[in-house]
Amino acid sequence: MRERLVGFKYFEKVDTAISKLLANITPNLDVVEVPLRDSLNRICAEDVRAPFDIPLFNRSAVDGYAVKSSATTSATPHNPVYLKLLDVIEAGVDIRNLKPIGDDEAYLIFTGGLLPEGADAVVPLENAIREGDNVRVVKSVYPYANVSRAGEDFRKGDVIVAKGTKIMPWHIAAIASANITRVKVYRKVKVAIINTGSELRELGDDLGCGGTVNTTGLLIDAYLRLLNVEPVWIGVVPDDVNEIRDALIRALKTSDAVIITGGSSVGGKDLVPEAIESLEGSVRIFHGVSMRPGRTAGAYIIFGKPVFLFSGLPVACLISLEVFLKPFLNNLTGTLDIPKPEVEGVMTRRLANEVGFTSFYRVRVCYSDRGTYYVEPLRLTGSGILSTLIKGNGILVVPENVEGIESGEKVKVIVVNPIMRCDD
Repeated sequence: MRERLVGFKYFEKVDTAISKLLANITPNLDVVEVPLRDSLNRICAEDVRAPFDIPLFNRSAVDGYAVKSSATTSATPHNPVYLKLLDVIEAGVDIRNLKPIGDDEAYLIFTGGLLPEGADAVVPLENAIREGDNVRVVKSVYPYANVSRAGEDFRKGDVIVAKGTKIMPWHIAAIASANITRVKVYRKVKVAIINTGSELRELGDDLGCGGTVNTTGLLIDAYLRLLNVEPVWIGVVPDDVNEIRDALIRALKTSDAVIITGGSSVGGKDLVPEAIESLEGSVRIFHGVSMRPGRTAGAYIIFGKPVFLFSGLPVACLISLEVFLKPFLNNLTGTLDIPKPEVEGVMTRRLANEVGFTSFYRVRVCYSDRGTYYVEPLRLTGSGILSTLIKGNGILVVPENVEGIESGEKVKVIVVNPIMRCDD
């Protein structure tokens, strides 16, 4: 049993903590099949392959005239080539009964129309002039010019969307081009939320004297929904070992992972580790991480499921969600995280850092008339100060081996909110 009121004896390095967490997780999510239109933001559970060449036929990429390219070799404005116009081909028209094209013939064809037999190029409308039943070509075309060739998008058997991909609108369009109506995806991950603290009140409750709104619970709930994860709301639990333990048992029965906020430090009412360790089979992965804010973060495995201990302060909790929950979720489905947008800017003042801790500073980034970005540090401490997430628009990550950053030094900042002009 851990001792309270004696401080953390050891802080795990961030990368080591993540590695230990993932090494103790066995991905095991069920696969479900959903209609293509319902697959947005879901994680693809198999390689989706093209059942045929896409496009299936050669098609015109412009409005113009389908021709044999060899018939236009000498065509110039001063030496035009005259071709006999046979018919018109619109997009979607069945061309199987059309006459194969000859050397001195052409079809008027519109974008998306299938190339008739014998044609291997399209002369754009601007390079030809129609004269009754004939067309005067004034510029030559090479083979397959202005043609969307069969299989140029995907060949039969090509992977359209790879397993582990988060399905976005362009993925849906690509799958639809193969006329695939349903896709296999992983079922949604369920993450339970428990917020400990006798001072906490649910949104809308009477705060009384000393009560505070459970903002961190709502932050987690919104964060999970943003990732298309299903929140399981357990809610506020008072500072009582037995009640925390009972809430945890309920949460583990209905979710794939549990997040408990508050009560994870070394204070007299920090009872969460004690409640967790009272459960048979609980295994501590880490508790205490060399990061600021969020150094009280921890993780246990119970019944094969991770239980995360995060700070009850919203800013520290948000950092912990980014650092630990996202890798866990990505590991479950084999998903690669999309890199966050970054900008390089100039520090407006010196920033000190405590060596040995990876620090996540809230900063404000603005740009000047010359296009230079400037980075103004807001604060590192004050993990309950939500306004810094609103006023700030970036996170500056300072590595644990860096003592500080000098004024005028260039740094890279993760952008989380829009960037405004410096005088706005």
